[in-house]
Amino acid sequence: MTWTLHRWTWVLEGPLFVGHVPAGSLNRCRLYIPARAVWGAMTAETARLAAEEAPEYKDIGDVLQSDARFTYLYPAQHTERSWVAWLPRFDEDGLCWQREDGRGEPVADRAFRRRLLSTRPGTAIDPTSDSAAEGSLRETECVCARWRGESAPSDRVAYVGYVFTRAEQARQYIEQPKQLFVGGDTRYGLGALANDSHEQASTLFGGAVDLSGDSPSVLTKRVLAHASSESSGVRGAREILIGRAYQAHHAFGAASWVPGTVTAQTVTWGITAEGMWSAMCESDPET
Repeated sequence: MTWTLHRWTWVLEGPLFVGHVPAGSLNRCRLYIPARAVWGAMTAETARLAAEEAPEYKDIGDVLQSDARFTYLYPAQHTERSWVAWLPRFDEDGLCWQREDGRGEPVADRAFRRRLLSTRPGTAIDPTSDSAAEGSLRETECVCARWRGESAPSDRVAYVGYVFTRAEQARQYIEQPKQLFVGGDTRYGLGALANDSHEQASTLFGGAVDLSGDSPSVLTKRVLAHASSESSGVRGAREILIGRAYQAHHAFGAASWVPGTVTAQTVTWGITAEGMWSAMCESDPET
């Protein structure tokens, strides 16, 4: 059974928090949305929409993990015709971000974060005094619903990615939700995303895809998910993912390459059920 590929766009309706490694009292935020967070949000929303009594989170989650594959979602800016995603890339100066269509100059990660992030103060309340608990004052980074800065003073922020499906039931599940709640603190109103479009695609951010295998794959030099690879000449960074239900070798074993990592040779990356990428084979750099 072959896979079908769709590109989808979700417009941010309010602040978004996707947790990263904290820095002191600052809860840092990722600029992208990992595939596992998309799968969780899609499972939760689909189960609630389909529920006649108690939502069947596990059953629907298993179907989506078996017959669907999600890519990471990346921030996007609206142009005259369409939404254009900004993608990470490691160059000689470190991590930067560039439009997927290649237009414009790359933007350093620090400067790009200023275009998207703001902070929200917070603290824990001491129930004995009904005041701020000692040492609990903190700030939380959040992606804003609108781009900041002179280049785009009022543009809406969207998130763009891809979804593979290979069974009718999974396709129906994917098409049902018109709104998702992604990331942390969703109970406090963060992470609301509204569906803007869902269109069939033939490439993944410009990379050729193979839809015929047990798992779909993409041919590219740039990693756009957390990935495992032993390739030489890799330019990027690594980190260890730790979370509930992550497989042992992903959570506690060798660190994964982070999104934006670049390989010297073109690599065929298989997309796992958790949305991570795994190197399948390499091509000659001259081909």
